[in-house]
Amino acid sequence: MAVRVEDAEGVRTITLDRPAKRNALTGAMYGDLREAIRGADAEPAVRALLVRGSGADFCAGNDLEDFGPEAAARLERGEDLPVMALIDTVLDLGKPLVAAVRGHAVGIGTTLLLHCDVVAASETAGFSLPFARLGLAPEFASSYLLPLL
Repeated sequence: MAVRVEDAEGVRTITLDRPAKRNALTGAMYGDLREAIRGADAEPAVRALLVRGSGADFCAGNDLEDFGPEAAARLERGEDLPVMALIDTVLDLGKPLVAAVRGHAVGIGTTLLLHCDVVAASETAGFSLPFARLGLAPEFASSYLLPLL
């Protein structure tokens, strides 16, 4: 499983666990993240959430191999992509969200951090928002939140 979930002492730790792909997110991982966050929000014993990456990097953003014809077909059918469900879940979260970042945080790996209550970044952390270079609109309110922060 590419998303590991552990509960201990009131903290749900969510680990992105695809180090060979620098923890790039797939559609399935978005679903797993959403369920881990929703479950923590509904569980009284969980008082806070911690998100981290395994290996040398936090998250390399979207796994572009996962955004092929199926993603285009979902959009044509008027369905939301899994990332949208995750965004809605993070925005509705009623508990503190903390991130531990080392290595690369790219795209959604950076924009997710803008919605955390606390971000601890190691000396190896690097942040990148390649939207403009890729001809994409910034996601997850990043163009609004970054100037505020």
